[in-house]
Amino acid sequence: MADNFDFLKNTDKELFNSIQDAQKLFRDEYFNQSSVQLRIFAEKMVKKILGSKEENQTFDDALNCLKDKIKTQQEKEFIDDLFFIKKMGNKCAHGEDIAPSEALEAIKRAFEASINYAYSKKKDEKLLKLQFDHTLLITGKKQQEVKLVDKYIQLAQEQKEELLNAKQGEFNSQVDKNEEGIRNESYVNNPKKYKEKKSNPKKEKIKTKIKEARKNLKQNINFEENKKPKKNKPKASKKPQKKTKKQNKGLIKLILFLSFVAISLIFITKMLFFF
Repeated sequence: MADNFDFLKNTDKELFNSIQDAQKLFRDEYFNQSSVQLRIFAEKMVKKILGSKEENQTFDDALNCLKDKIKTQQEKEFIDDLFFIKKMGNKCAHGEDIAPSEALEAIKRAFEASINYAYSKKKDEKLLKLQFDHTLLITGKKQQEVKLVDKYIQLAQEQKEELLNAKQGEFNSQVDKNEEGIRNESYVNNPKKYKEKKSNPKKEKIKTKIKEARKNLKQNINFEENKKPKKNKPKASKKPQKKTKKQNKGLIKLILFLSFVAISLIFITKMLFFF
């Protein structure tokens, strides 16, 4: 796993391990504890530079002693970074909370101080060109590597979308259409439900007979309904019906009378002819 402080590993293993602890606390969002650990890291660095063997020397005494030896602008910036780290560490040690941005700034200051410390030991000009990488602090990968990974992810996503579009096209070409020719959109979700149906002559005949039976049934129902008297039709008056019955009775009596007269005449005629 890459680290912003890899250059310090070959210069001072103890300082490298100390800054590793501070970075781990920062990644776990323990910002106060990270700043306290950075203060310990800075104090070790100052004492290494001074080479002091006095156990009772405080961090403030060591910093002030180092401050008195400033000769260049680079050394002044180095001391300023150490004082900032001490300030944030003391603040957290006394129970005050600091913002994540302040904790990040303390790590960046530790990075700059570490470059100056390593340069004083090795005089390697490449060290002065190093830059702090925020992405490397959080992910353990350089920003350029992350961008390259993002590029491959984007490419894979594009290929995935192209494949999905091709599959969608295949589905659309096989979609079953209803009688009006409208595409059935649910085919994509459940293609098994829409398999092509083969024509069956027996089933067709049965369907035809059923249709005819339904048609005949409807016609019979309509015929019976037409035979029934309509509710709204006015009732015929009873008086004309009585007249009709009387007329019929009179007609029957007349017929019977005429029949009787005819029979009587025939009988009388026979009697006269006989005698």
